Amino acid sequence: MQRIEISQTASPPAWALKQRRLLDGMPVAAQTFRDKYVSRGGGLRRHGKLDDDYECFTSWPLAYVIGGDERLLDWSLESWNGITRHWAHEADAVHREFVRATDMLHLSEGYVGLHNFGLADPSIPENVERARRFASFYTGDDPAVDNYDSKRRLIRSPITGSDGAAFSSSATYVLNYGHASLHPVLTDLEAGWDQDEGRRQEVQRLYDEVVVRGDVPMNLAICGLVTHAHLLTGESDFRQWVLNYVDAWIERTEASGGVIPDNVGLSGRIGETRDGQWWGGFFGWTGRYSVWMIFHALATAVECAWLLSRDPKYLAFYRSQVDYLLDRAIERDGDLLVPYKMGPDGWHDFRPLDPYIVGHLWHLSMAPEDWDRLERLHAGARHGPHAYAYADSPLAPAPGAEKWRPDGPADWNHVWPDLSGNKLVENEPAHLRWLAGTNPEWPESILDVTAAQVRLAVERLQGDDYEHDWRSQTVTAQNPVLAAGLAQMTMGAPFQGFNGGLLVARLRYFDPVRRRPGLPENVAALVVSLSAERTVVQLVNTSTTQERRLIVQAGAYGEHTFADVTWGDGGNDGRVNVNGKHLEVVLAPGSGSRLDIGTRCYVNDPTYDFPW
Repeated sequence: MQRIEISQTASPPAWALKQRRLLDGMPVAAQTFRDKYVSRGGGLRRHGKLDDDYECFTSWPLAYVIGGDERLLDWSLESWNGITRHWAHEADAVHREFVRATDMLHLSEGYVGLHNFGLADPSIPENVERARRFASFYTGDDPAVDNYDSKRRLIRSPITGSDGAAFSSSATYVLNYGHASLHPVLTDLEAGWDQDEGRRQEVQRLYDEVVVRGDVPMNLAICGLVTHAHLLTGESDFRQWVLNYVDAWIERTEASGGVIPDNVGLSGRIGETRDGQWWGGFFGWTGRYSVWMIFHALATAVECAWLLSRDPKYLAFYRSQVDYLLDRAIERDGDLLVPYKMGPDGWHDFRPLDPYIVGHLWHLSMAPEDWDRLERLHAGARHGPHAYAYADSPLAPAPGAEKWRPDGPADWNHVWPDLSGNKLVENEPAHLRWLAGTNPEWPESILDVTAAQVRLAVERLQGDDYEHDWRSQTVTAQNPVLAAGLAQMTMGAPFQGFNGGLLVARLRYFDPVRRRPGLPENVAALVVSLSAERTVVQLVNTSTTQERRLIVQAGAYGEHTFADVTWGDGGNDGRVNVNGKHLEVVLAPGSGSRLDIGTRCYVNDPTYDFPW
């Protein structure tokens, strides 16, 4: 491993001091959360929905991976086990440590924390065994669980889990909240249909036949869990399953005229239960969160397939879906708007395309053409708010209530204060403008906003009257361990996909002295710029008395390679060839430097393995 030494000293920048203060203060905030909501043994004293309970701790192992206190990992592991025991033994919703049956939106949200445990410590035996078991529920390797049809390469229902594919779910919830349509089998479902028991049962039977039989794009989110199993075990069957399943969706997209269809029957035929109609499915193109849900799942699948194969056809698949919407864009009042929904009268419900959708593509490809797509969105962003600003109510939407309308100016440089759950995507534009070199205030802004949100969470924890609008998320919304902004800063990472997403990052760090992942004590990092061939990062040792050593890794999974590195200022410049995926850096007390690292992206097989 190549080693460089940094000796140039200077006063640490404000962002470095704020970053360390935020990271070092997280255990105290986490303990406040535990004191109120976590019982001895790790379970929660107050529960939301199953996925919400797991989401309380998704960010804790990620904070540890960045360099946070080891207790964050230990506490989150303890609570993952405690939550699993509760839902297994008290609620009977978990079997073999995995949810019995739910839709992939909620299932994939709940299990992102498992992926972060792999980054934090890939050697935990029970987590390795879980990864194999959970993945086998979807690969067809577990004969007791029939989620997957390996011949047709399809997941057999939108509702799956450790009990296998289910062919019934609540029609009242899905239809009244607009998550699916019965069209064209039933074209005009009357209001109040569920108030008459006979009519409710009739619609339920029809719904089960039309909506809950066959595959949907949301199921692509399971690729994260299967890729996680490959990264932990190195077993090639998991890798091949991901590629086979994504390939099946590429073929379906080609067969439907270039747009991903949202319902595939058990025979493998598009629109099988809808007289050939390709839209209307569960969490599909007619749904309340149509584009949001489809692209969250698609991003997860494509990120996994690209990571595992390095085959550009997967990036082309994702890009084709972005372009399908952009090709149908309109301009209204200076805003570039794309259609979010499909219906009997064609594409409608025009809104701004969320920048994170194209941002994830650019982070994978580093292609100028994808940056041009981002710039097109930026140029066409005259007004806010974000695309789903009017769809935040826990109540079923009234007709037209959630239609997007301009309200104030759009500002991609602005850092938004809500850092909970999937609201994190709203801060992708500010990070992208930092990487573009046009948002110089971003590092301190994201740290200030994160610190303010930690304080707000602690204030709520110390009181007794906070309730989230979605009551099941009251506990989750008080999580004070907020790691997304730190991952952006230190790793150059986009928002980690909320639905089954693996971390996408240009860099990660290890402490060779303490032999653990993350930045060493007192060390701060800021990724300054990214391109297809260069990575620029600033490293600072905020200690004035202690030398610090760290290992910088090329990619979250060692998937990249460093070619060369230059560093220093003036007469202290240095340059060495690295030609590997690890670089050791020795920082003298009070020192810091900007490293300009030649990088070859996506050239190595990925793994959770540590450098030693």
